[in-house]
Amino acid sequence: MSVTIEDKIELFSKVIFGNIEVQSSKKRESLGDTHKKDLEELSKEAEKRKNEIVEAAITKAERERIKLIAKANNQQQHILLNKKQQAIQNVMERLQELAGTFTETQDYKGYMKKSIESIIVTLDKSKQITFYSMEKDLQLVEQILEEKLIDADNETKYDIKKATNNIIGGVIAEDMVNLIQLDLTLKALIEEHKDTVGAAITHKFDEVSSL
Repeated sequence: MSVTIEDKIELFSKVIFGNIEVQSSKKRESLGDTHKKDLEELSKEAEKRKNEIVEAAITKAERERIKLIAKANNQQQHILLNKKQQAIQNVMERLQELAGTFTETQDYKGYMKKSIESIIVTLDKSKQITFYSMEKDLQLVEQILEEKLIDADNETKYDIKKATNNIIGGVIAEDMVNLIQLDLTLKALIEEHKDTVGAAITHKFDEVSSL
């Protein structure tokens, strides 16, 4: 069977178009793979970005939570501190009231006598002692000193003056020559126990807070 020119042209056309189709298909596949790869990379990047945003949001929320807790704790501590200070102040004021009432009792005279005797013993080397007391106690101090002077028979000179501040009760003694001061006032006695009062109140507050 002879091959005509038309047959050769047709065959040639099939080969040419076949090659073009194959190349086109390969190109489409190549483009498809590239596009798919790009989509995968974009998807991975989007997932990574999403995770970063979520993680940042969680971190920020945790910081805010810690900040709010710390603020609440500070406010609670501030409230608790104010309550403790108020409680201490109330107790100290009550003690001062009780001390004022004590100065009107017979036992107070015994307290004053022991205080002055203690001062005389402590300042036995002093040449002159000045006593300060409340105005209502000036006569009582003078009376006790006169009794002690008769008993002691020493050369120490005594002076009695009104205290310039509210000492509640008791007496202050000064040796101005040797720069010595003894404070045996009821106010000083109460102040000395302020730390003890504060510690006791703090302990009670801690017990309540732990419940």
